[in-house]
Amino acid sequence: MIKTIMFHHEGFFWRCWFDGKIDENPSWKYFVKIVFYSLKCLFDILLSPFPVYRGFWSIFMLLGVVTVVVASFFVICAAPFGSHILYKIGGGFFIAAGILFSLVVVLYVIWVQAVADLKNYEAQKKIDCLSYSIYVRYGWSFILAPVGIFFAMFSGMLFLLVGRTIYLHSD
Repeated sequence: MIKTIMFHHEGFFWRCWFDGKIDENPSWKYFVKIVFYSLKCLFDILLSPFPVYRGFWSIFMLLGVVTVVVASFFVICAAPFGSHILYKIGGGFFIAAGILFSLVVVLYVIWVQAVADLKNYEAQKKIDCLSYSIYVRYGWSFILAPVGIFFAMFSGMLFLLVGRTIYLHSD
């Protein structure tokens, strides 16, 4: 008996689907094929048309995550001592992370809607693989990104306010 299965891989705001058929008792060769296909799909995504935009939003995403981690360390270090300077630095880092994440979302929307010529890219790839197709959809990670941006900015302003309050009442 043959069953159809579908594998899903999501990169930064991008989805790659694998649709394959397996027997009742799948072999290790099949799972190696799935892993190889997933890596190939990920490599194709990274080299997708206009990789400059992909590189920029990947860098901004990485910088945003690092900035949130650094901001968290500053706020955690500020808590036991009530240091207004560390709270203000942590708040500034959270606001910077919100700005970086905003750039990620804006660059992605510009790339998908205006820059990428996905029809020509799909036609070029269909020369090698007739069943190649591209589906660009905004997934849950993209839909929830503005919520994360809001909370990063809100926490940044909140920690700036906490730092200011500690400074005013530290006499």
